Amino acid sequence: MNQARNIKPAALILPLALMLALAAWAPAAWSQDAKKPEPAKLTEPYHGNVKSKKFHRQDCRYYSCRNCLAQFQTREDAIKAGYIPCKVCKP
Repeated sequence: MNQARNIKPAALILPLALMLALAAWAPAAWSQDAKKPEPAKLTEPYHGNVKSKKFHRQDCRYYSCRNCLAQFQTREDAIKAGYIPCKVCKP
C-alpha cells in the first residue's frame, strides 16, 4: 500500500525559487552591521506649571496639566525663568 506520490517537477519550481530568494535576502536583512537610523535631535518644547513652578518634557504624564501654561524652548530658558525640573520626567 506504499504508493509513491506523483509530484510534477513544475510544482517544485515555485517553492524552490521562494526559498532561494529568502536565503539570498536574509543575511543582508539580519546583518549586525546595518546602520540604525538615529533619532532626530530637536529642541524639545517644555511646559511649565505656573503654580508649582516645575517644568516637564513632552513625554511626561504632567506635560498637559491644566496649570502647565508656560512654554519654553530649552531647559535653560525654564531654569532662568525660575522653574525647577520635574522629578518624574527629569528634563
